Amino acid sequence: MNDLLNLISGEYVVLDGAFGTQLQERGLKAGEIPEEWNIKRPEVVRDIHLSYYRAGAQVVSSNTFGASPLKLQMKNRENDSEELNRRGIEIVRDALDIFLAGAQDGTAGEKDPRFVAGSVGPSGRVLGMDVTPDEVDRCFGFQAEVMARAGADLFMVETMMDLGEAAIAVKALKRETGLPVFASLVFNKTKKGEYRTLFGNATFEAASRLLESGADAVGANCGLLEEYIGVIAEMRSVSSAPLVLYPNAGLPRLLNGETVFDVSAQDLIRGLDDSLEAGASIVGGCCGTTPEYIGLLASRIKGKKRTR
Repeated sequence: MNDLLNLISGEYVVLDGAFGTQLQERGLKAGEIPEEWNIKRPEVVRDIHLSYYRAGAQVVSSNTFGASPLKLQMKNRENDSEELNRRGIEIVRDALDIFLAGAQDGTAGEKDPRFVAGSVGPSGRVLGMDVTPDEVDRCFGFQAEVMARAGADLFMVETMMDLGEAAIAVKALKRETGLPVFASLVFNKTKKGEYRTLFGNATFEAASRLLESGADAVGANCGLLEEYIGVIAEMRSVSSAPLVLYPNAGLPRLLNGETVFDVSAQDLIRGLDDSLEAGASIVGGCCGTTPEYIGLLASRIKGKKRTR
């Protein structure tokens, strides 16, 4: 069995935290393409990745969330997709090499494996309206091939709002590379108290379809922890697969023209026990979270056996 698949089958696993908000703190301006920093300021990108490895993250994702040809096409930059995806993976790999070379306290090695994940986000198009399933499939297949060749260990299909697009992405990544794939969607709580994606997909449907498409773990990201605990509980009721949970640090708000999140690392970690009880086993953070939060997560769950 693949080392990562063996790990997630029996233990809790720590993901990294936010990337976009970390870039913003370092000068990313509104309207800039975050992935362009893979070329313009790779040392900054590398240092963010390194900070998550040092905090205890076992899986660190590349700065490639919006680097698909279809997404970049919206800014007439689709021809840059190959370089941005390749450099995204290479930079995480560089960060991991630096971490491993500097680890002197037993935190790195066979007992604490670390992995490089290729981040794959939505295409930015509406499936069936302004893009066809075949076009989406080719788009994600292209990303898969480039990032696998550059050294990705797995893929994170994340922040998906359309279950159909997410399923296509999972299938394309699996077909082109055979590497492990984690897939997560964004859910909101309706007035009826149901958890649904923007396109109306229920948690049960989402988990089943993504797993049938080849995902090795499924779950939710980029939402409120208090709601996502319910999402995970519903998914666990229909599947024993590893479940992914990485929420935001609360709701974003503007302060002096900048986006800030008000939930501290200490406040967010207070929901960990409920998250694990609901069934989450692969845990990290999304928008607004920090290496401090990942460090708290790692100290609590890394290396421990899954209970659900």
